Amino acid sequence: MSPASAPSPDTPQRCRLCVARASCLFGQLPPIQLDRLDSQIREHDFRKGEMLQTEGAQPPVVRSIKVGTVMLTRKGPDGQSRAVAMVGRSHLLDVCSLVGTKALLGAQALSAGRFCEVPVSALRSILDKEPAQLYGLHQQMGRSFESLADWGHVLRMRGLQRQLVAALRLLAREQGSPTVLLPSQVALAAVLSTTRESVARALKQLEEDGHLQRRDRWHGELTGTHHQVFRDPD
Repeated sequence: MSPASAPSPDTPQRCRLCVARASCLFGQLPPIQLDRLDSQIREHDFRKGEMLQTEGAQPPVVRSIKVGTVMLTRKGPDGQSRAVAMVGRSHLLDVCSLVGTKALLGAQALSAGRFCEVPVSALRSILDKEPAQLYGLHQQMGRSFESLADWGHVLRMRGLQRQLVAALRLLAREQGSPTVLLPSQVALAAVLSTTRESVARALKQLEEDGHLQRRDRWHGELTGTHHQVFRDPD
């Protein structure tokens, strides 16, 4: 076997030990397929504010978020991009490239993080030869639809405190931890279609009422009492 085609032991081992493996499309591949992708999997850091996916683009790679929170955006009839959801661990970026279509959404990092990427051609080859692996892809796509539907539902709820509690619950799910890395108040305001000042007041009220416990400046966790917010009258 030539040096160029020799498998590197690092990537498969990293995939097997990765905290995102249980929900990652790449990490869930059987070992034999994962070994075939070994030399083509690349892990990259990203910075807060970095654009990770461009609406209308069709890049030659598929990316899976390993760590970090990302804002999804969609252009409206006025041509302006607006926040529609926040996603995190194991969400696939540029997955539309797998089926030969352009990205339907934009994506911008709300925090620093990491993603793994695989060439579309390499992943498509495995999926074409191993149709059973399409189930994992369909699960990932279904999860994306679920996230968009859940964020749409948040916006239909009455009262900013309810919306914030629902949003924090979704972020806990996306980050895989009850302790949430809180997005900026500006980002929360954008996805909830309100103002930063309103978000600041509502978060402070949730803290004072004992529904949100701050771990530090950037992290918070909903307490067991947060369910009361949904039962309170308007």
